[in-house]
Amino acid sequence: MINELDETKKLLKRTGYVLNSIIKGLDEVDLKTRKKIMELCGEACARSDGDLEIAERIAEETVDEEEVVAKVNEEILWCGTWTRKDNTLRSTCVKCGCPLVGNKVVDLTGTFCYCSRGWVKKIFETVLKKPVTVELQKSIGFGDKVCEFVVYT
Repeated sequence: MINELDETKKLLKRTGYVLNSIIKGLDEVDLKTRKKIMELCGEACARSDGDLEIAERIAEETVDEEEVVAKVNEEILWCGTWTRKDNTLRSTCVKCGCPLVGNKVVDLTGTFCYCSRGWVKKIFETVLKKPVTVELQKSIGFGDKVCEFVVYT
């Protein structure tokens, strides 16, 4: 009899194979479409892992942007620290912060890095209560040594 843990591992492995195939297929579409689809995945991740609920609570507790950034750094797990300068927030990650990559469910690719852009956008639009633009300036998935995110507020 196959135990439940073995079944869960098999399902997770199968999910990884499927996701990697989808991501590989996205490399065949135009960059704008690829980014949009992966950013939607990042938004879904923010919802599913509880981070969006934390962001909503932070947004209710304070409107002071410096305090918001401090609370995000304290309460929402991320691969780097967010710093504020003028109308931008920046974070540098020395390793990929995606739990799917970290747990070897999916392969780290440049296309997959656009998922993190969507996560960052959803979190900061929620805590700041306004639209933001997110730029991925460097990416380990594209061969850089670090990931650098800039949020324009």
